[in-house]
Amino acid sequence: MSLPTIATKNLGSVVSVRGSVVDVQFLQQLPAYLNQLNAGDDGGVVVEVIAHLNAEVVRGIALTPTSGLARGATVVDLGHPLQVPVGEALLGRMFNVFGTPIDKQEPPTEMAWRSIHQPAIPLMQQSTASEILETGIKVIDVLSPVERGGKTGLFGGAGVGKTVLITEMIHNMVSQHQGISLFCGIGERSREAEELYREMQAAGVLDQTIMVFGQMNEPPGARFRVVISRPCLSWGDSVWLRPWPLWPV
Repeated sequence: MSLPTIATKNLGSVVSVRGSVVDVQFLQQLPAYLNQLNAGDDGGVVVEVIAHLNAEVVRGIALTPTSGLARGATVVDLGHPLQVPVGEALLGRMFNVFGTPIDKQEPPTEMAWRSIHQPAIPLMQQSTASEILETGIKVIDVLSPVERGGKTGLFGGAGVGKTVLITEMIHNMVSQHQGISLFCGIGERSREAEELYREMQAAGVLDQTIMVFGQMNEPPGARFRVVISRPCLSWGDSVWLRPWPLWPV
């Protein structure tokens, strides 16, 4: 991603900080809705614009901790929404909401970057046929079948097997349908992410899986945006639709 040059920077200053809610004043030009802002001396605090309060002030949600951010701190408008990498280089890797690898490996090269906010597929291009997706798990396929292209929720307390069930479904998507699965971990414990990574690796399905995490120690804004980052759903200029992203509820 290319940052704005000094001559083209749209600079603002922090007006107030209330937890993850940050108000910023811009005297030159008001940033667009959903634009990414970098705040602080080192630009380490990432803020997403969620509202225009008036002609000069925007309100944003911080996607990183706001510790140390104070009134008057410099804010830079990047001029675009939050972006994530897309492409086949993401297969077998773990990322956070910013597209930064968290698996202690080198960042993928030759990646395109795309905004996480994409328009919905037009209704005319959506299938109206009802088709059952065979998950390979008999209890689900017989008692509670899953519709292809639909949404399914797994509700349960901690430690009852939600993640284990999803792991088995991902395994079957790869082995039976030659598909690619995206696992979005929202509010997961740090150890759960590490354990899931090793389980996918041991099962031999990691190469066809992309994992994105907004873990429980991250700000609410980051966890909220993880689910729509979906870095594997777009290859180049085409939209990829098989099977569908899986995440625990």
